[in-house]
Amino acid sequence: MRMYPVHEIAESLKREEGYRAFCYTCTAGAHTVGYGRNIDADGGIGISEDEADYLLRNDIERTIAECKRWAWFDDLDPGRQSVVVQLCFQLGAPRLSQFKLMLAALSQQPPDYETAADELLDSRFATQVPERANRLADQMRG
Repeated sequence: MRMYPVHEIAESLKREEGYRAFCYTCTAGAHTVGYGRNIDADGGIGISEDEADYLLRNDIERTIAECKRWAWFDDLDPGRQSVVVQLCFQLGAPRLSQFKLMLAALSQQPPDYETAADELLDSRFATQVPERANRLADQMRG
């Protein structure tokens, strides 16, 4: 079996292409990311489902780390932690931090899950994605 110099090729491509964390338009006019990955819908290769899963898992780990900023987060059961992480993933920590009454209900000892669920449903988020908000509120209630 022939071995190809993948490491050498990668180092050369990194040097030539340069790294871009955000989508940009390359010289050929295609939407591109990373080290020259053409993700354009017309002629690009996009990303595979495995690559998307890898990115999602990394994003979940980053989001969990962001949620640990709330001292009470680790005391929640896994189902309710999941709700907080999903909201933080969707909204971002700064916007989720604006859910002051919901977060206050979760910080109580013991947590007030009913109030937290009600406050989640009394939000702009709930008017934008009502089915998702209802599922998360139901999970918050247990």
